[in-house]
Amino acid sequence: MKKGLTAIAIVAIAYFVIIQRVTVDAGEEAVIIKKPWFGGEKGVEPKTISTGTIWSVASSEIVIISLKPFNIEDSFSHLLTNDNIPVDFNITSVFQYKKGEGANLVENFGAEKEWYKHILSKPIHNTIEIAIKQESFNNLYDKNIIEEIKKDIIFGVRELIKQRAIPVKLIDMSINKISPPKEFIASAIQREVEREKIAFHKLRKEAEESSAEADRVYMIKMNMSPKEYLRMRQIELDTKKLSNQRYAIDHAKDSNGSIKILIDMGK
Repeated sequence: MKKGLTAIAIVAIAYFVIIQRVTVDAGEEAVIIKKPWFGGEKGVEPKTISTGTIWSVASSEIVIISLKPFNIEDSFSHLLTNDNIPVDFNITSVFQYKKGEGANLVENFGAEKEWYKHILSKPIHNTIEIAIKQESFNNLYDKNIIEEIKKDIIFGVRELIKQRAIPVKLIDMSINKISPPKEFIASAIQREVEREKIAFHKLRKEAEESSAEADRVYMIKMNMSPKEYLRMRQIELDTKKLSNQRYAIDHAKDSNGSIKILIDMGK
């Protein structure tokens, strides 16, 4: 009886501690990485496991790889156009792992997308930097030009994937909205405001100078001294003021038909 209980206990321990069970769903595949606690062979099992149930020793690591398409986003900042305007934007690349290549992926490239960071990212950045440098800022809002840039990048990335034998497919890529950095926009707006201020002050100065010149010409024509001219201008202003007050008198009414107006002709 005791031997039977001992055997059951050993089986239970093996089931809960030594043995692990993993289910591989549709659209996935699994890779076993052997990591024995004591002696034994280590490394990646060469055979990728498709849909089903995996029984393995607990010391082994089981990596589940999704075969569904996935996105990787990359950012680009302060790339200069050929008219020296810095631009910021993101690209979104759609990849998919090749079926049955999970073991190769894990052993040689890593299952956590390290291959993008270490192999693809820098060539993509260099290619895009060169492409942007060849275009003016306004051209980057032309959909046809952006489409051509995208096609060139996709072609280059696919060739690099092929050369390096990375078990992944590049399905598509999109280049998101290209725009100058926020600080560049703010600086451009400030420069435009300053230009408008300068233009306004220049026009006002020209108007003042034109008015002064007209006054001078009138004085010479009428053979008037500056004092006489200023007195004439004061009389004109007083006459206009009186005219406005008379207009107010003619049109003002109250409940008892009387009005009170103060006329100040000045000194």
